[in-house]
Amino acid sequence: MPKLFGTFGVRGLANQDLTPEAAYRLGLAYATHLGGKGKIAIGHDNRTSSEMFESAMAAGLLAGGCNVLRLYLTPTPVLSFATKNFGCDGGVMITASHNPAEYNGIKLWAEDGAGLERECEREIEAIFEKGGEQVEWFETGKTTKMDAIGPYVRAILERAPRFKRKLRVVVDCANAMGSLVTPQILRELGCSVLSMNSNLDGTFPGRKLEPVPENLGELSKTVVACKADVGIAHDGDADRTIMVNEKGEILSGDRVFAFAAMRYLKGKKSPRVITTVATSMVIEDMAKKLGWSVVRGKVGEPEIVGIFKKSGGDIGGEENGGVLFFDWLPCREGMMTAIQFLAAVDESGGTVSELDATLPKYYQFKQRAKCPNEMKEKVLEILAGAFSDYRVDRTDGIRVVFDADWLLLRPSGTEPIFRCFAEAKTSKRAEDLVGLGMKELEKAIKKASAPS
Repeated sequence: MPKLFGTFGVRGLANQDLTPEAAYRLGLAYATHLGGKGKIAIGHDNRTSSEMFESAMAAGLLAGGCNVLRLYLTPTPVLSFATKNFGCDGGVMITASHNPAEYNGIKLWAEDGAGLERECEREIEAIFEKGGEQVEWFETGKTTKMDAIGPYVRAILERAPRFKRKLRVVVDCANAMGSLVTPQILRELGCSVLSMNSNLDGTFPGRKLEPVPENLGELSKTVVACKADVGIAHDGDADRTIMVNEKGEILSGDRVFAFAAMRYLKGKKSPRVITTVATSMVIEDMAKKLGWSVVRGKVGEPEIVGIFKKSGGDIGGEENGGVLFFDWLPCREGMMTAIQFLAAVDESGGTVSELDATLPKYYQFKQRAKCPNEMKEKVLEILAGAFSDYRVDRTDGIRVVFDADWLLLRPSGTEPIFRCFAEAKTSKRAEDLVGLGMKELEKAIKKASAPS
């Protein structure tokens, strides 16, 4: 059977790859996995198809005997908070995160507010294929409605530092879920907040949802025009955060992670930082500076959480601006990332660009190539042969290491594409590495697609 779960959860084109019938079957499979009992929190983003999938998923859970706590419009970190703090046995988030409006997805959560571990996903996938067990009519579950945003906001404000300066902040929520929490939280913390793209619209007209430089031009211009101290951009479900400095320059997610971690880990003795093979060497630079230990694993939030559960850690993060604060919530947390980054800026006494200049500069280039999912493993093996004379890390995809520079070729877990990342000390070197990677990748895809 085709693989159901990707890098995190199930994702696809609404009503094509992912259907209400599949959502119902997945809800029933999850309920069967839980023994036909328990309380499951379920929330959804504001995509036009999300209510449909939320209803179908809830129906499957109820038919399998679980009670359902319906939170309705909910950022992903709030769903994690509700699962952990409302005594739930699991959680479900309906979202396709940074993907366009025509996509949707389903993420499953454990009782501690973390994404399900890979082993549990495999068990649920097997039940999904076989068919879950519907309970008798008198054993079906019940539904309760609850607000989770209010309790979440109160809880995060209790943990947040108060800023000494009244920072002027522009927040771009992409017409999506961050609109419900981030502007309010930052105002409560004393910031002067200008919101853009903060009206909920499931077609996301303001900008594309992924917070990458090509989608953040208007935010950069607004920060400069308004003479703001910083700009903040979320993705669709607000579990990721990217920052723009006062000059309108966009910081990479790695650097946002590094500075949020610097503030959050302040005072901790020998903290352990968990990241992935796709994250910048800037994390090692910060580690050397502050005495951290760094562990690298596969890309994806469940992989980071898996390392944390197996061997412990203090904070986790990825190159895309997703940061996990383990003693707060074991999930990527866009609002807490914004708070900790702003606290680092506030305590530095300077500007965002001045804070950023305290770490070495790296250059990154990212490209992608279309690749059918069924060809990805074959392409990987061809690439391994092409780079066999180099120092290669096979933790996740093909990571080719050249002293301080590196190249990563990795199949996406959510889309039929291969990603090509490169990082180097100079722009030309990073561009050359991406050129090398894309050349070999295109050759490998062509070879893999040729008749045998």
